[in-house]
Amino acid sequence: MKPSRASSPSLPTRPTLLCVSNYPSNAGYAWDFIERLYAGVADRLAARGVRTLVAYPKLEREPRSLAGSTAMPVKFDFRFDTLRHALDALGFVRTNKITAVYLTDRAACSFFYPILRLAGVRSIVVHDHTSGERALRHPVFQIAKWFVIRLPGVSADTVIVVSDYVAGCLIKANSASPRRLMRIWNGVPARSDPPASGQLRNLINVAGNRPLIVCCCRADAVKGVAHLLRAFDAALKNLPQPMIKPVLVYIGDGPQREELEKIRGSLSARDDIFFVGYRADARSLLADATICVVPSLWQDAFPLGVLEAMAAGKPVVATSVGGIPEMIDNGVNGLMVPPADDQALAGALVRLLTNPELSARLALAGVQRVEERFTPERQLEAITGIVGRPFPQ
Repeated sequence: MKPSRASSPSLPTRPTLLCVSNYPSNAGYAWDFIERLYAGVADRLAARGVRTLVAYPKLEREPRSLAGSTAMPVKFDFRFDTLRHALDALGFVRTNKITAVYLTDRAACSFFYPILRLAGVRSIVVHDHTSGERALRHPVFQIAKWFVIRLPGVSADTVIVVSDYVAGCLIKANSASPRRLMRIWNGVPARSDPPASGQLRNLINVAGNRPLIVCCCRADAVKGVAHLLRAFDAALKNLPQPMIKPVLVYIGDGPQREELEKIRGSLSARDDIFFVGYRADARSLLADATICVVPSLWQDAFPLGVLEAMAAGKPVVATSVGGIPEMIDNGVNGLMVPPADDQALAGALVRLLTNPELSARLALAGVQRVEERFTPERQLEAITGIVGRPFPQ
């Protein structure tokens, strides 16, 4: 990595967009996706003479997601939670003549935003990738929030949300003014018939004729993997004989990993369940999957686990939480089950394993849905249109 790219850049002579990462570079899969948005926006705005900086609180290695783009990574912890941080952020904006700020998962309104505007920032955009769930406090507090989000200059100019579900949550909690919300679905490239590489099968040393049920997510209780393990165990007991026995592959790691290992050890299907840990190449491993499962318990905003599986041409079983119903029409391009319902999940797995025609139909419809609604080009065009408003066309 070139040392100059990790230091504060020289004074720009062009209008400048500042994108703000909340984590160090190369933090993980979810933030790789977000940083690729920064890169895509930067490349589109570069044609209009706009410079894009991406600020990282730590920058030890070149961000892989920005490689080859016009986005310039810089080391700066852009926060305003304390007076010291606010003053530092204000100085950074003035020094680098920032025209617009693109924040991720930050507050929709802040009393620091008017100060940024006085420093020359013409547009503040917040992109909310969270579930949108907010605790509803005392009615008096909710009324106060209603007035605060409508004070001049306090709210971000636009709050991008990844699903209609999240928009509804923010409106209900008075966390953002409805007129400032813009729903832009996530997008991924569709691959209708990716060739099976055999990489995942080789990794777990499983014969090529055994169906692979794959789940890829963080090992956290809210992701529902424990329910999937028990559902898979129940599904094996309900499969007709002499059907080829499937295997379950869990890709991921996290705080619940040890507990999940214990649950697997208690099941009769334990020898047919494989944990391969966190894999940076998880997306490519989906090519070997027969079925993909997203068993979330919490209100996932618009999970990439569902989107990536659909884009890879795989039938998906997911829980009916958060923004997932905006992605899946039950029985049309995937199957949905209630969260934490082991029997319903087991039934959905048996249904797909015993009905290859249904699996193929759902898989094809999933790819078509991605191509129609959830492409990277559509997402980036919409984001660039919002973030690029202050810049000349």
